[in-house]
Amino acid sequence: MSSKRRTFDALSVLFAILATAGVGTRALTAQEPSAYFPGASLLPDSVLMQCLDVDNALELPADQPIFRAADLSILPISPYRGRIFGYSLGAWGTQESQGRSVDTGGFDVGAFGGALGQDWTLTDFFIWGYGVQAAQTTLDAKNSGSYDSTINSVAGFLRMSVFDALWHIDLLYGGARNSVRQTQIASGFGGKFSSTQWFFESEFGARIDKGYTRVEPRLNLRILSLIEPKAAEDFVVWNVRPQDFSEASYRTKLGSRFSWEYATGFGVLKPYITVDWSHEFGSRYIYTIGDQAPIPIAYRQGKHKMARDKLGLGGGLDYALRDSFDVYIRYDVEVAKEYADHLFFAGFNKKF
Repeated sequence: MSSKRRTFDALSVLFAILATAGVGTRALTAQEPSAYFPGASLLPDSVLMQCLDVDNALELPADQPIFRAADLSILPISPYRGRIFGYSLGAWGTQESQGRSVDTGGFDVGAFGGALGQDWTLTDFFIWGYGVQAAQTTLDAKNSGSYDSTINSVAGFLRMSVFDALWHIDLLYGGARNSVRQTQIASGFGGKFSSTQWFFESEFGARIDKGYTRVEPRLNLRILSLIEPKAAEDFVVWNVRPQDFSEASYRTKLGSRFSWEYATGFGVLKPYITVDWSHEFGSRYIYTIGDQAPIPIAYRQGKHKMARDKLGLGGGLDYALRDSFDVYIRYDVEVAKEYADHLFFAGFNKKF
């Protein structure tokens, strides 16, 4: 047997031993924290199964050394040291009328933006990252006695994930400064002010493989605070609220993601669908652009109130191109009483 063949056989057996022991399998199939680290998968599970195929097991010569799981310390565990990530998003939605007053007559909303940041792998169980997002949101009132708004938002955030092959915990913390300009439709008179939002989000998820389907149930909690000065809306509602607006949203989300993996000549293709139900325990005056967006974009429009419960449906496609580059797209829709919101999302990961 040639030296090249012996080397190939030894490596194959090493990977089979590691896969059986459950050690270091993330070097082949990296766990994907569903909310904030999309496109992490490198190779499908079928690669491991080829190593473990008893009927076609590779023969190892008697004089070949036996590799133990402890020997993994000499090999690189993580598939990459870090990565640069970026994404763009677009959203559109509508809120129907909730009354006859000028500031509850309904509105249309649209938003676009993008982000850029970096992730680092400290160990094969821990990832942390940081980034910045810029977005613009427009609110068009359906009642001519109300007002339109334009919100320019710049957010900074930190995120991290602790995970194993069967579970993950994601954490997100950040803040945003929003520059808001409002224009009264009837008179054309306008004003502007700045608001601040703080947000913290955590998610616990699990991974269950059923045949060719991967089921990832998840529980998510988001706390978001929106602070506006008392000058907000003074020119529209004639100073009926001369105090600062400072309220918090406490939103929980329960749902699951269903995905499938397919090996191609250039990488791994992973289509998936999501189903989520969310409930608001805090302020209903605070709206956000898409609960599935990585960084929330918070806004308020008069006395409109968001429904307590929302249903979210989505679908997407992750494509891991070899070991160095991932791309992904996603579409989500949220529906509630008298409300609907659509989000389109696309991004990339460049590993190094």
